[in-house]
Amino acid sequence: MTLQRKMFNPLLVALLAATLLLGGLSLGSPYVFAAKSSPIELKIGDVSVNTGGTVDIPVSIKQPERGIGSYNVQLNYDPKALEIISVKPKYGDANTETCSESQEGCFVSNTDQESGWLRVIWVDTTGGDRLINEAKQLFTVQVKAKSGSESAKQKLTVDKEDPVSLTFTDGDMHSLPVAVTEGEVTVYPKLPIDTGKVKVIVDGKEQGESATLTSVVVNGRVVTTISVDNEKVAEQLKQNQIKTLTLPVEGSREVVVGELNGQLVKLMENRDAALVIQTNQASYTLSASQMNIDQVAGQWGAGTALQDIKIQVTISVAKDKQSVEQAAANSEADLIATPVQFEVTASYRGKSVTIDRFSNYVSRTIAIPDGVDPSRITTGVVMASDGTITHVPTVITQSEGHYYAQINSLTNSTYAVVWHSKTFADVTNHWAKADINDLASRMVIQGVSADRFAPDRSVTRAEFTAILLRALGIHTPKDDTRVSFRDVGATAWYHDAVANAVSYGLITGYSDGGFHPNASISRQEAIVMMNRASAMTGQLQASASETAGLTDPFSDKKNIDSWALEAVASGTKQGIVKGTNGKLLPKQPITRAESAVMMKRVLVAAGLINS
Repeated sequence: MTLQRKMFNPLLVALLAATLLLGGLSLGSPYVFAAKSSPIELKIGDVSVNTGGTVDIPVSIKQPERGIGSYNVQLNYDPKALEIISVKPKYGDANTETCSESQEGCFVSNTDQESGWLRVIWVDTTGGDRLINEAKQLFTVQVKAKSGSESAKQKLTVDKEDPVSLTFTDGDMHSLPVAVTEGEVTVYPKLPIDTGKVKVIVDGKEQGESATLTSVVVNGRVVTTISVDNEKVAEQLKQNQIKTLTLPVEGSREVVVGELNGQLVKLMENRDAALVIQTNQASYTLSASQMNIDQVAGQWGAGTALQDIKIQVTISVAKDKQSVEQAAANSEADLIATPVQFEVTASYRGKSVTIDRFSNYVSRTIAIPDGVDPSRITTGVVMASDGTITHVPTVITQSEGHYYAQINSLTNSTYAVVWHSKTFADVTNHWAKADINDLASRMVIQGVSADRFAPDRSVTRAEFTAILLRALGIHTPKDDTRVSFRDVGATAWYHDAVANAVSYGLITGYSDGGFHPNASISRQEAIVMMNRASAMTGQLQASASETAGLTDPFSDKKNIDSWALEAVASGTKQGIVKGTNGKLLPKQPITRAESAVMMKRVLVAAGLINS
């Protein structure tokens, strides 16, 4: 370490302490800016808490374009409503005696509870060797909601025009531009809903006092539970051929739980009925048969009484909205609606299992905020475990002047709605331009580069499998089926896609035990795979008696292999297969453009996306 660097460390620590004590200094000059760059995106989290409770507020940044050498942030709050309990760094050493040698730099904070401000300063004490170069949570503020708070919404603000309150610098202490998303603390001075008997809706007709509503605060979140009067609703089911049981919960809710027992679920299953949980933010429609209550009960052994199994269907506003926003930004997409999590659990004598795999598509809706341009709603997405977002088939609907995203999925997870626009320069004058750009915007298909799609190039069997799964929104296997193809290695980029496709019965291999992932897929092979997908979505298949008539229009019918005839006939019946100039060209490799067009036809025919 040089003498200059040795002197630099203690001077910085002293400067940090003085800055906090005086409250009127800033790091870096407000008039000396670094080279032009995109603003640092500073985000203060939104949280909720009940009166008298405490909650942690995350403060973070997105991926910076330039490395950050220091920051100085002052958060302002209403001291009559909130009290700062603690400030904990997520990056930085808060020990001023040792932080000058820390790998994470020096972090100091100070609070004025009377004036209502909190100030945090961080500095890379190496003078530029340990800059913040990635998206990161900087620190967490724990606040307490004071009794007697008059407002349910408490703002955490930053004076963005005052360098004393907000300064970010690069490694040379030159100021960086900053964009701030201010935070909000929702304070519940009392539970937002009265506890008591409430209505349910049976086939569109209200049934009074058929459920009980309760609200409790769990970890700072209001959890509203609507518990069905199982015996009363069961009696209605026995007397009438009920198809839909709706549990409505009005008002803005963070967490809503619909609760009923396994015996009622079984009765609904026998009558092919569905359960609907309905809130202002979202709704969830689940056929009782999809819960597989007998299979669930079997996990606890023979003789498990269905009436003792508690089924809970939960709709909750996602806790970590910021992670979804970041994932959307990483995919060059904009988050349109607050992410919502959907869950189904079964409990018996203190043990619980999660129900999150379904044999048919399950529909859920997310309300689009008023004021959003409907032309800027692209698709629903699911948040994957690796922090990325992926397409889920979505239909945009309108009712009474409000827009909704109806998301169709085979699993439960956290879902959001995004705007994502993608075009390719090499399809500007191509016959398949509209469908290519649409599926690219939905994140179903990808280009060969940032602006090229190569529409007339052939597609390999592995590529087509991956495209088909993205189109269907399949991102996890249906069961524990394992890949046994000799030419699909565990580390191959397409391994998971092939495994998932096998589990859903969408693909088979060759007699030699291989899948031939790198071979070009023929048009008839692609049609067979898409027909299996269509069958999975409930599309009508051509009967044996219809097959001849439906394939006769193709002048090269004799070239269609026998194993593909029924799939070609079904695809023709559904409007998915149309041929080229009167020919099917069954053994010719399918192109990337043709794949996109037919894939969209599959989704539209199934009612999974808008036409």
